Amino acid sequence: MNTDDLITGLGSELTPVRQGQLTNGVLLALGGGCVAALASFGLFWGIRSDPGVILQDVSLFAKSVLPLALGLAALALTLAKARPAGRSRAGRAIWLVPAVLAIYMLATLIVTPSAGWQMAIMGKSITTCLLSIPLLSAPILALILLALRRGAPEHPATCGAVGGLAAAGFATTIYSLYCVENSALFYGIWYSLAIIGVAVVGAVAGSILLRW
Repeated sequence: MNTDDLITGLGSELTPVRQGQLTNGVLLALGGGCVAALASFGLFWGIRSDPGVILQDVSLFAKSVLPLALGLAALALTLAKARPAGRSRAGRAIWLVPAVLAIYMLATLIVTPSAGWQMAIMGKSITTCLLSIPLLSAPILALILLALRRGAPEHPATCGAVGGLAAAGFATTIYSLYCVENSALFYGIWYSLAIIGVAVVGAVAGSILLRW
């Protein structure tokens, strides 16, 4: 058998991948994970008693919108990272979220009397926050990682980490509807730590599950 026949024979055994299969799979996984997270949220957390105030208070609005923006940007970057040599402008856009958050935290620090800094930062629900966000992220991240196994990331750990950011962004948006902490100094610190923790888990899991 000559080289041309060998290449033709090998190629005939390949099954073409449908266009959009990876993207659709990840989006379906995201939707399923969010449904599971929302179901858990409804059973064990629930919306705060004054949800209407979220739309009236800039700080509370930012508490929900910023993680949602992070989740959307990280999702776009995850889809890019799942492909060889994948590139996305979301790689730059994703940094806008922590930049905006840092500016808002600084502004909050300036207008808050120094005597109130400790209370604004520590709040009353650090443990609840640090446990709830990873727990709500778990089904989203698990399903996203399973969907990403259809891809071929050059750097599996990086792809998993960004997938973790996406999962944590959406989960944090859900959790923010329950959280009664109103200070940007609180959620800027503790939400961020919880999100980073999920990204680390995603990186470790990605390095194992997405290797090819």
